[in-house]
Amino acid sequence: MDNALVFGGTFDPVHRGHIESVCGVARLLGDMDVYLVPCQVPAHRPRPAASPDARLKMLELAVRDQDRIFVDDCELRREGISYTVDTLLGYRERLGESGSLLFLMGRDSWLTLPSWDRWEVLTDLAHLVILERPGADQRAPEVLREWCKRRQVEDPEELMNSPSGKVCFLSVDQIDVSASGLRHRIAEGSSIEGDVNPLVTKYIRQHNLYAGASTKNKVAGKRMEHQ
Repeated sequence: MDNALVFGGTFDPVHRGHIESVCGVARLLGDMDVYLVPCQVPAHRPRPAASPDARLKMLELAVRDQDRIFVDDCELRREGISYTVDTLLGYRERLGESGSLLFLMGRDSWLTLPSWDRWEVLTDLAHLVILERPGADQRAPEVLREWCKRRQVEDPEELMNSPSGKVCFLSVDQIDVSASGLRHRIAEGSSIEGDVNPLVTKYIRQHNLYAGASTKNKVAGKRMEHQ
């Protein structure tokens, strides 16, 4: 492992937006392996609807035909909340001091970075690659803007000339699809064809995943109304 791009998430379920976005970033950056890391227990969102084993299997099916995209279950093997800093510590140990390590996140996650565990040391371990969202114009918190000033670079090639320390914002073609929207469509019996790998769709149907997602959301909404 010389250089690595790490992309974490719940992948509940994994969809074409995940895969095509990370492929677009990898093509832009050049020669590197990509690692998709499903989390065990998210720190900033509810627990995933599908089990860790199911999400891991769906990811493996989704990248079956991809040459340089791998699925890493390191967070699923750890107990407790899945903190990104612990994951990057593991990758840095595997890469050594000289390999370029990049962590990919969406702009929505970037805006919440100051609430992450030990967030200020993330660039000691890796470069942060922020994937811009179409139409997203929410301003970052001041503490994040100040922290980013001396780390941000415009040219993504600069990320490959050092092991860590930089922040770069990138734009690639993206598909307008969300995991929450897919769960709702599955629960309603609507088609997800075209947005999900056919092998993943087959697995979801075989294991009756997300069938009660719509009902659970409605119940949760009613509970919130009375709180």
